[in-house]
Amino acid sequence: SVREAVVSTQSTGMDETEFGYPPQQEIVEGDIKKTISYEDRDEKVVKVTRFYKLTKLKVPKPIADRKKWAKFGDCATDGPGINPANSMVGDDVFLTLATKKEQQEKKDDDVAEKMAKMKASGQGMVACRICKGPHWTKECPYKDTLGVALDVQQEEANAVKPPPRTPGAYVPPSIRKGEPQDSQTRQRDENPTIRVSNLAEETSEKDLQDLFKPFGPVSRIYLAKDKNTGISKGFAYITYNRRESAESALSTLHRYKYGHLILQVEWAKPSGS
Repeated sequence: SVREAVVSTQSTGMDETEFGYPPQQEIVEGDIKKTISYEDRDEKVVKVTRFYKLTKLKVPKPIADRKKWAKFGDCATDGPGINPANSMVGDDVFLTLATKKEQQEKKDDDVAEKMAKMKASGQGMVACRICKGPHWTKECPYKDTLGVALDVQQEEANAVKPPPRTPGAYVPPSIRKGEPQDSQTRQRDENPTIRVSNLAEETSEKDLQDLFKPFGPVSRIYLAKDKNTGISKGFAYITYNRRESAESALSTLHRYKYGHLILQVEWAKPSGS
């Protein structure tokens, strides 16, 4: 393969003839190639002389075979090599692919550098809300186990407490202490309900239906989900029509390996307790 590098270019003005432009001429002397062509510049015919430095390079066989292809279009009558009148050669572009391991190492280095800067600036270290370790909470390895208990504690802390009662004010029967509750609440408390926790984030109601239905008819399934993302919070409530079915499910599925986690199944606490 021969590579051509432009050494110098000379231009000389001349008048256009009635016979058109003369054909391009090539003269090779050793490792120097001289080409003479005629171009139209600023409404004048210009004779352009270019000098090329020829160097021989070893290239893969497919590239060498590609140089033998027949030219077409405006280059159909051109000889071997590049005609600068209708072609332009750009710079070589080399593609470097990075592996996943290199990308992960670079990410780890960036995180370590960021944490070092925070420590040096006195802004403090990153602390996980779950295990108090020096990492972000979303990257905690215990978020599927300890994170569930943390979410439950936050829900209980954020629960809306009823306002203090004013003496003589009307109190609905459903919230009177010692008074019978409404029919819906009483029926929900009387039905056997179990609570299952330590569920994976991708768990759905259908998965729970397939897991708990073999023990007996299920009247209700409530899966706690995040309001913004719709991802499971890790716990759910299963209500059976018969207590025997709930007892069988509790004794069988407690500490049962489901996916990559161990389920925790217990009786659900009555509402209001």
